[in-house]
Amino acid sequence: MKLTYKLLIETPSTHQVRVTITGKKETSENSLDFFLPRWSPGSYLMREYSRHLSNIKAETSNGERLFVDQTDVSVFHINWSKSDLKKSTDADSFTLSYSVFCHELTVRTSHVDDSHAFLHLPTLLMGVLGKDIVNPSIELQFPPAWSKVTTGLKDISPKREVFLYEAKNYDDLIDSPIEIGCQETDGFMVDGVPHDVVFYGNLLPHKENIKEDTKKIVEHIAKFMGGFPYEKYSFITHFVPGLYGGLEHSNSTALQFDPTQITNRKGYINYLALISHEYFHTWNVKRIRPFELGPFDYLREATSKLLWLAEGLTSLMDELFILRAEMISLEEYLEMQKDNMNRYFSVPGRKFHTLDDSSFNSWIKLYRPDENSNNSSVSYYLKGGIVFFALNILLAKKGKSINDLLALLWTDYQKHPERGVNALQVYKMVEEIGGADIREKFEIMTSTTQEIDLESICLEAGLKFEWEKSESPWLGMDVEFSGDRVIARTVILDGPAYKAGINAGDEIIAINGMRVLKDRFNEFGKYLRVNESYTVTLSRLASMTTATLNVGVTPARLKSIVATDKTLAMKVLNP
Repeated sequence: MKLTYKLLIETPSTHQVRVTITGKKETSENSLDFFLPRWSPGSYLMREYSRHLSNIKAETSNGERLFVDQTDVSVFHINWSKSDLKKSTDADSFTLSYSVFCHELTVRTSHVDDSHAFLHLPTLLMGVLGKDIVNPSIELQFPPAWSKVTTGLKDISPKREVFLYEAKNYDDLIDSPIEIGCQETDGFMVDGVPHDVVFYGNLLPHKENIKEDTKKIVEHIAKFMGGFPYEKYSFITHFVPGLYGGLEHSNSTALQFDPTQITNRKGYINYLALISHEYFHTWNVKRIRPFELGPFDYLREATSKLLWLAEGLTSLMDELFILRAEMISLEEYLEMQKDNMNRYFSVPGRKFHTLDDSSFNSWIKLYRPDENSNNSSVSYYLKGGIVFFALNILLAKKGKSINDLLALLWTDYQKHPERGVNALQVYKMVEEIGGADIREKFEIMTSTTQEIDLESICLEAGLKFEWEKSESPWLGMDVEFSGDRVIARTVILDGPAYKAGINAGDEIIAINGMRVLKDRFNEFGKYLRVNESYTVTLSRLASMTTATLNVGVTPARLKSIVATDKTLAMKVLNP
């Protein structure tokens, strides 16, 4: 089926986009079912994009109204036989139109205001159930004050003042975000392939060359993977304070980052790792993928137990790539691994949730966190990256590395691009490279909650853990402040607050009768003593209650990971 889409942004301050779809049904068909995706590939949560729709109508090419009925939360039924058509000579040709409210600036939603339009197309463009949409085109109409359009879509505009693009199919169409406005644009070529680098938002003065560093990442990863699987690529970054995130697409990525962090070295390294992460998804996820992730059913969850391959492997490689490209030092790389390890050790949920479980439950856990998430689950990004970090060291003992696994995965994709991989295939690849013993250890790390002896594994790569022990008091909870008031935000499993019966959401009113406000709470280490009991006065659901809190000692943290043998460490990390 051939469909033509048009997006009209007439008054950006209203955050509305008017979508018009034109096409022609088969004469024998009495109805069509249009749908708007409920989720976006790469972001595993039912976001229910149809909640932002309004003013839906359909008509024939002669302007006669067609019967439209919403039959599911994201499905709209157009019925010709139920429509009162009198004068139409071409009733098969139709136009469907609707408005979409776009006022959420994330990488998986659309945002339109006076400054720009970021169009995440699963939020905007309907498909047709049971139909393959072939070579859909999309025309953009927007205020003349906006001068630039950035997208991975193929430009087929017949003249300069028209913005018309085309995709191979519906999947490719909605996999292509669009940035419209007066964004800062730049770019570079690598082996004759163009790459756009686009910035929206404000940056503080800094000394970094983002374009050149992005180019280094592209050059390194593309060389490592053996070339480009695309004809052009776009990096779209929104620099907005407080934002962080990224979403991969087949020939582009949308990134969000806090511009204040560009001005410090550690923050900038995190930005480089984000670029590396989303760019490497061009291969791992958009091509190499769990078999459940394509072809897509946009109306149902694509549950998979293999997201640890999609995101865990990428979480390992993003930091390895910028180390191997000599953009960071070994010490800076190990500092990142130290932070990863500390985050992992601080998650009690790792004792209850396997990587398989974490992947499968991403739709109801990772993307819907609550105050108990860390107690009950573990991120497949975090643990997945750590497991592959460990696997790389284990493979090094056999004279192999993670590079060999990636080579097998990429070869498999090139042989069978129409299908993804399953866990058994991945395990067999690990066994082919490292033997049955390495496969067994790897499978235990992914499919059980058995604790991983990371310290011993790292020693085999010439990496030593240095621990920082503390004698300072620990309450076992994180708090947030509402003005001067102190509110328990999360309570750590089996910590002092947990054992005392303190709940997330409790307001800490007083300790031993003394009023507790923000300043005093921040200095509790000066007056609370380890192994002493205190009476804590709480406000819970507008009622007063008390708890007896036995103060614990702050758990030991990993202070650093030191390369005792730098030659060995680099041989393992960059074979």
